[in-house]
Amino acid sequence: MDAHRIAAEASRLLPLARQVLERYPFEVRELEHLTTHSNVMYRVVTSDGRQLVLRVGDPFGNSRVNIEYEVDWLSALNRQTDLDVVNPIPTGYGALIVDAREPESDLTRPCVLFSWVPGAPLAEGSGAFGYRLLGAMCASLQAHGKTWKPTNPEGMRRWDRIFYYDKGLDPIIIYDSRFDHLFSPGRRTIIDKAGEAATNVINASWEAGSPQVVHGDLHEWNVHTVRTRLYAFDFEDVMIALPAQDVSVCLYSSRANVRATDIQTAFRKGFEEIAPWPIEDHEQLDGFHAARQIMLMNYAARTLPMGETEQYLSQVMPWLARYAARYG
Repeated sequence: MDAHRIAAEASRLLPLARQVLERYPFEVRELEHLTTHSNVMYRVVTSDGRQLVLRVGDPFGNSRVNIEYEVDWLSALNRQTDLDVVNPIPTGYGALIVDAREPESDLTRPCVLFSWVPGAPLAEGSGAFGYRLLGAMCASLQAHGKTWKPTNPEGMRRWDRIFYYDKGLDPIIIYDSRFDHLFSPGRRTIIDKAGEAATNVINASWEAGSPQVVHGDLHEWNVHTVRTRLYAFDFEDVMIALPAQDVSVCLYSSRANVRATDIQTAFRKGFEEIAPWPIEDHEQLDGFHAARQIMLMNYAARTLPMGETEQYLSQVMPWLARYAARYG
């Protein structure tokens, strides 16, 4: 999304954000746009100087039920552990989600107010020690997720296939003829070979493993560091998955990094301070990475401008081609 569109959407949704904040038991002194990905985030400063973050949800970005799982698990983590994770703030009536309707479009946007996350993203150069903290955070979240029992767990998304999102949220467009300009026959052949190998890894791993509640999107940009402490946020992708799949997400962005071995070593050291290492071998890790990459390629083609999508595909296809050649 370009800067002009981001600014326009943030400005358009500002009155809605103000209306949502009227439901909370404090006065707002400042309200400003913070960032936009799929959701629009606003920085809130209360009259007594407290900083918070209001997330105005994308009406097509996530299911309402998964947001309920997100805030329920976060509330449990804040009550039952000493982990530094973002905390959803209740309205004056105790609700953790406010469904706000846009007057112009009549769309409903699920909104959640969160505690402020201090520090800077791990991705901004925290080094090996930061990845060691990330490993420990991942294992600690998994330890709680293993025992936490959500209400109606059968409704939680499950990473038991490549495209694990509901098709209404993320339809598969890789093979749609309208996207032939992005997915040539050569690219689709690579995706097919890689997808078959990755699916075999997922099936074999699920047959032998024990799926549980995991963060599902714990990576360098979803944690902040403050000296020797790590703060985790963005639990929107909470899901049922294997611990090894959750670990693979943490290591996905660094898979082609020249420091990949050092990063994985540091991450594993932190993880094993809390729990046994869940990855069986390189083939399993690569398979989970291939599955995630194919899903993200589909998402990028569906949501990004054509130029940005082509740039992204050009960056990631070489890794997937190597994976397909090795395992396909």
